[in-house]
Amino acid sequence: MSTNIYCYHCHVQHSRDEMRLVVTKTGKRWRCERSIKSAQANKEARDAFGRRITAINKAETQANIRMRSKD
Repeated sequence: MSTNIYCYHCHVQHSRDEMRLVVTKTGKRWRCERSIKSAQANKEARDAFGRRITAINKAETQANIRMRSKD
């Protein structure tokens, strides 16, 4: 059984096998392997990953706003 876990870095639910528990200043948090690998890449690749995640988050927010305004 594969449960989904929330990635605090990219704000998306991933299956447990794609996640790693990392220690931060504020405690332990789940982070996806994709975001960990992207953080280890060169600056251009990190920036591209950040822009993709930002675009996804903005689109999600806009969709939520549109759904709420229809009610």
